[in-house]
Amino acid sequence: MSHDDQVRKLGKKFRASCHANFGAMLLSMRVRGFRGVPDLTLSFNSPITALSGLNGTGKSTIAQLAACAFRQPADHTWLRYYVAHFFPVSMADPEPFTADAEVHYSYATEGSGTPQQLTVKRVTKEWSGYKRQPDRATHYLGFTQFIPKVERRDLSVYGARSLVLGETRQLDTEAAGHVARILALPYEQLGFADVSTTTKSSKLAMASRSGRTYSENHMGFGEGRVVYMVNTLETAPPKSLILLEEPETSLHGDAQVRLAQYFVDVALRRGHQIILTTHSAAILGQLGRESVVYLRRATSGEVTATHGLSTYQIDSHLQKEGRTPDGITICVEDNFARCLTSWIFRVADPDLLSGCSFLRIGGGQEIPAAVKLLKDAKRRAVGLSDGDMPHDGTGGVMTLPGSLPPEKEVFGHPAVKEYFANPPFNVDISETLAGVANHHDYARTLADRLMLEETAVASDACRAYVQAHDPLEFSSLIDFVRAQVSDHR
Repeated sequence: MSHDDQVRKLGKKFRASCHANFGAMLLSMRVRGFRGVPDLTLSFNSPITALSGLNGTGKSTIAQLAACAFRQPADHTWLRYYVAHFFPVSMADPEPFTADAEVHYSYATEGSGTPQQLTVKRVTKEWSGYKRQPDRATHYLGFTQFIPKVERRDLSVYGARSLVLGETRQLDTEAAGHVARILALPYEQLGFADVSTTTKSSKLAMASRSGRTYSENHMGFGEGRVVYMVNTLETAPPKSLILLEEPETSLHGDAQVRLAQYFVDVALRRGHQIILTTHSAAILGQLGRESVVYLRRATSGEVTATHGLSTYQIDSHLQKEGRTPDGITICVEDNFARCLTSWIFRVADPDLLSGCSFLRIGGGQEIPAAVKLLKDAKRRAVGLSDGDMPHDGTGGVMTLPGSLPPEKEVFGHPAVKEYFANPPFNVDISETLAGVANHHDYARTLADRLMLEETAVASDACRAYVQAHDPLEFSSLIDFVRAQVSDHR
């Protein structure tokens, strides 16, 4: 099964029977008065939720409060988390929350369409509301999950000469295989060994590869963290809640991609609910839209959550908040829409093209939210959706020419067919694309036939299409973009 199929299957499994497949999982939280989060409500619309956004937007605050949502089952030895664990009051931090701070949880319930509601709030000096919490094994894996033993002054380093190696528990073949795939390392064995000196005992991750056995004291930070992370996800009780703080730390891009794919796989296999904080586009790009929640803090201090949008793609724009807007951001669905738009601008108004940048959002239904988010961040932004996703200009979003997806409009146009039918191409577009079901594959299919790059074919097709029109035919689109930019505040 492909990864995309797994993502779709995970979504269907969640929608089909949430409680049966994933237990008493969190469905939503309302956070009030914690660490500068005045009042924020967010939903968990998937078994995996990735909290993204710039630093200081409350990602860790939400993850920590989510860890306090459940009681640990009676037979579970892991620490139970309380609000006071994450928000201690001290001379250094006298007010980590407001006097009326509270967190409201909503849980999936068995055999009922009505979620269970519960509020934890402070009464005098103690937090109340824990007694009615559902049972669910919960693991919070922050940066301390794997700290090199030398930093801990662990006995395995500072008592190394008198260290006694005891019994080793091997990771099962499947779990070890997941670690190996994520890191692309050919392990022969992975496990955890008991180690001790005359006065102390500890555990130590052990690995064997290429005929060499070594402990975590000789692992890189990324390697060690993945070993511990996968071990927890594979040995935790089924349908656990797993909280992960920036799991991409110290992993290169390809490993981050494979780690995110593993999260989808393990949630599907074991019914875990996984909530993670991340700044990694590589991770977010492997998750379904319903898994991504983008947090943003306004200048007023209010924190807002945007759901179901590939907002990680606009981080580079939001990082310029507070600066004078230096260009126009054109939000389009994909690369082909970008190519068509750039040729329209190039022919109808080259000056407009020189002052804009394109942002590929991935779906017409997400473009209005992306434009709003950018405008809220004081960026100059407009949206141009495909012809099959019509917009009338409301909210700064207009539709590209035609009533069909741009690939169908362009490759179905007589001028484009004639262009490719003549030398040096000599190809019949209608015949070449007759068996292609997905219009997103048109340019790639034609490029394969012509032994050319897909981007070159797309550019030639869009140029032929645009040049077959009078530039005045695009005046309404050009006027709309200019008006939106001029009206921006």
